[in-house]
Amino acid sequence: MRPVVVLRASAPEGAIDHAAYLAAGGYRLLKRCVAGEIEADMVLQSVGDSGLGGAQGPAAVEWERVHRAPTPRAMEVCVSLARRADSTAGALLERHPHRCFEGMLIAAWAVGASRIRLLVRGGHAALQAMLAAELVKLRKRRPYPGMPDIVLGWDDSPQADDGLPTLRQGIETLYWVPDILERGAAWFLAQGRGGRAALA
Repeated sequence: MRPVVVLRASAPEGAIDHAAYLAAGGYRLLKRCVAGEIEADMVLQSVGDSGLGGAQGPAAVEWERVHRAPTPRAMEVCVSLARRADSTAGALLERHPHRCFEGMLIAAWAVGASRIRLLVRGGHAALQAMLAAELVKLRKRRPYPGMPDIVLGWDDSPQADDGLPTLRQGIETLYWVPDILERGAAWFLAQGRGGRAALA
């Protein structure tokens, strides 16, 4: 059985907006996936080999389940900022929104999800406004034609219950997906001791 590695990330001050993320090479890995340079099976294998995990256990188990399910498929990411356990996820969304978005889009592409829903509960108005504004920028400059929209939901939005096979993942899990594809599963595993790790 593969180890499950859960990394805790502390992000630097200040949000990295769409322009800054693109300037640093953002969405390059997503474009390589869509172009066929990185195949879906390779992404699933890398996620499995990395031991990437979250509250629900190994991420690869969920990814494989949805990948094999009938179409259409969906993806849902739920963050409750009122919960202490989600405080790091909130910080990552605030400071690295597009890295989180790229992780979501790669995961959705790998499992064949045609819709993505991001539920942020207990968020303050500034976070809501920032996420909405950055998603508008992303839609205006889509990394590839046919990219599924990331639809935002807030406190009064119910979780999806439409019967579709749905990938449910946390922000902290999706945040690491670009690094795993770029640096490799061995790099990710090397960050952990005893199944858990912390990166500064």
